[in-house]
Amino acid sequence: MNPTDIYDALDTIAKKPFERAEFPFEFALATDAAQAAVAKLRNGATNKSDLPGGVLFNKRFHYAPAPLGEVEATFEILKVSCKNKSAKPAILFTTDGQTLSAIHPASGETLHCAFKELGDQYGFFLPAAGKERYKALEENPVDIKATSKLAKLYDALCRVNPDWGTDTRRHEMNQLMMRLIFCLFSEDVGIFSKNQFSRILFTYAGDKGEEAREVLIAAFRAMNVPQAQRGNLPAWTRELEYVNGGLFAGEIDAPKFDSTAFNYLREACQLDWREINPDIFGSMIQSVADPDIRAELGMHYTSVPNIMKVLGPLFLNELDKSIDSAQNAKELRVILEHMEKIRVFDPACGSGNFLVVAYRQLRDREMRVLKRLEAIEGHITLNMFSIIPIRNFYGIEIADFAVETAKLALFIAEYQANSLFAGIFGTTFAPLPLKEAAHITKENALRIEWDSVCLPPTKEETTYIIGNPPFAGSTYQTKKQKEDMALLMSGVFKSYKDLDYVSCWFFLSCKYIENYGAKAAFVSTNSICQGQSVSMLWEKILASNINIQFGYLPFKWSNNAGKEAAVLCSIISLEIKNNKKKILFDGKLKNFVENINAYLVPSPNVFVKSSSFSIFGLPKMYRGSAATDGGHLILSEEQKDEMLKHNPKAQDFIRKFVGSKEVVRGEMRYCLWIGDHQVSQASEILDIKKRLTLVAEFRAASKNSVTRPAAKTPHKFWFISGHATSHTILVPRVTSERRPYLPVVRVGADVISSDLNQVLYDAPDWCIALIASRIHLVWIGTVCGKLKSDFRYSNTLGWNTFPVPKFTPEQLDALSKSARTILKTRYSHYPKTIAQLYDPKKMPDDLRAVHKANDDLLESMYREQPFHNDTERLEHLFKLYAAKIKKNSKRTEKK
Repeated sequence: MNPTDIYDALDTIAKKPFERAEFPFEFALATDAAQAAVAKLRNGATNKSDLPGGVLFNKRFHYAPAPLGEVEATFEILKVSCKNKSAKPAILFTTDGQTLSAIHPASGETLHCAFKELGDQYGFFLPAAGKERYKALEENPVDIKATSKLAKLYDALCRVNPDWGTDTRRHEMNQLMMRLIFCLFSEDVGIFSKNQFSRILFTYAGDKGEEAREVLIAAFRAMNVPQAQRGNLPAWTRELEYVNGGLFAGEIDAPKFDSTAFNYLREACQLDWREINPDIFGSMIQSVADPDIRAELGMHYTSVPNIMKVLGPLFLNELDKSIDSAQNAKELRVILEHMEKIRVFDPACGSGNFLVVAYRQLRDREMRVLKRLEAIEGHITLNMFSIIPIRNFYGIEIADFAVETAKLALFIAEYQANSLFAGIFGTTFAPLPLKEAAHITKENALRIEWDSVCLPPTKEETTYIIGNPPFAGSTYQTKKQKEDMALLMSGVFKSYKDLDYVSCWFFLSCKYIENYGAKAAFVSTNSICQGQSVSMLWEKILASNINIQFGYLPFKWSNNAGKEAAVLCSIISLEIKNNKKKILFDGKLKNFVENINAYLVPSPNVFVKSSSFSIFGLPKMYRGSAATDGGHLILSEEQKDEMLKHNPKAQDFIRKFVGSKEVVRGEMRYCLWIGDHQVSQASEILDIKKRLTLVAEFRAASKNSVTRPAAKTPHKFWFISGHATSHTILVPRVTSERRPYLPVVRVGADVISSDLNQVLYDAPDWCIALIASRIHLVWIGTVCGKLKSDFRYSNTLGWNTFPVPKFTPEQLDALSKSARTILKTRYSHYPKTIAQLYDPKKMPDDLRAVHKANDDLLESMYREQPFHNDTERLEHLFKLYAAKIKKNSKRTEKK
């Protein structure tokens, strides 16, 4: 192709519609820049290329035309052009008009595609327009590059072999990728001879991969049998190592390769696989087969520090303490014997992150002990081998690709640990043939007996169950997950359908713990320890011979790439009941306590249950009224004004209508509020009559049998919670976690509240002081649970169970004055809204001060000593609740 052709091609790229661009951000700027660059070349800008027919434009790009069928040869020449060093072009590319190859010299990222697909690769060519592509933060560049190359290879093979991208052959494709990774890793670290696999592959597979399929099939079959038994295979296969271990067992097949796929395979072979990090490699490689997560390549793995939050307090910290306190060789050898009997089991292992980290941590401690032994005994121990067997690591995973990835990640971890061991002590096992492997089972962990995978331990063995099972709240569970829960938990838990999916792993781990004395620790959504889930799940679990040994208060789950997940997590450990101190982690604080209850509070095992009335004698709180009207009884400010403009008499039937947004943002809506005796009069107004007709039609057509009868009374809200004579106190049912206090407002009796608020009718002002306090906020946050990370307020579970001391009249009067002070201070900042006033970064100092005074006043009524933190507040509240429940229970028994 001559320069004019490439100008045309660049124009095509620059003009590609943005909706088809891979990276649509800054599209207009990138387009203008690309077109400007083309225009300069067309108008005779200096071309500095040293290649025949080539084009080198400043730091933008270097292009070389290729003869038909010679793209790769030309590409290699282009990459070593002397002009690249001085000009430093952002992109090098070549094409023969049929295929195209390109590279970003700075990162090494490549592109191989058909020339007709050039326009679809807009994002790759952004650097030619002077724009940078989005790049995920790289913890380990080798992991990122390896995954990128393999992802492109995976896609290229699926394009050539569409059936290999289907469910029918996905297992074979996954196995192919794992086998390739094993071979590439092995030839770089010394398991195979240097470049043994890639040299054979590119010697016999043809220039463009014409014979790659046949070569791979022969090579993989050869590695499954000893060299002497390869008589029916090509002679060149006898050079390959005998691997064994099941990696190359079974039927062997491979897809066809075209030149594009073969180029990506070649580039994968050229990487240095020695530095692959098995801690995260499993999750990284999973992105090969999952296009949905490639946009943030490197973001989707669990960080080692977070995994250590599970492993550390579960068993590694105690192991460290034993190692550090050991005084002699005998004690150190006892520790080694114990480590040899440690088994680690992840029944939702994914790509093996937790197992890999556990294995590496144990191997690290093993080497520490052996170094201590050498120092004590005064000589280097000969014929020293690792006593941490990989066979002691077990996993269950439902996803095929993850299973294969976990096996490979553990193999890599073992080999790297053995290499480090050999470097220190001079001895290790021969890596091939493979003799044993971790036990990773492809199964649904909820439909298989765990002890059929992680076999019952001997008396000397200790099993630790770990992991990060799928969370899936009841609303987000798939049909299959709901079936799993029904099969496992129906007949055991009354309200199992409302539990998170992760509850199943806690339930099954308890059975394994009780049977075999194991210990478990799982990452979970914080919701499992809040709200209704607690009594539904934990009352049964903790009634057995199980206790929570350690727990982490909710924290944001983050990954190594630095982005935080959108979910609050807790970590909960279970084991057989014992008298040991329990450990409660609160951020960086580590608290030793007597007991941790299911709310992760250092208190007795008490379960807060919904009540239809306040068990501490507080005024009755209702849920707001529900229109269930299709929106026809509700009016915006504009609709209200328009109605009154034409029908001033409609004022008699319009009331202020306040939901949670109106409380927080200070907005206003209105509603039609028509008494039974006013229907005829209201219906004389045409606009109202039309709306009532629409309400009747909406309710009559409802699929809900409870709603349909209300079609006969379209003038009324479907549910009316109550009426006020003087005022109403409103509390939004959901509110932001960012606010330091729960929003609560006092409105007139003429205001109608939607069911998005909880409501107190004509209640004394001291109720506002309770609701607006820190101690009430922490109770609601713990007992009612959260919607995502926002506070969720419940009248039956939160207000009706809220423990309060027995107030004197003087105390109630003081609290009422405190509440009025808060309201007056807010009003002094009018027209600022609740959202603005309670923004933690912008909260006025005087408002913060009156809230602090309210907290101090209220908390002094609970006890003389101030509370130091929320944990102390909750501990005290749970004691009051437990005492009240016990007292009420005795009264019931007497009756």
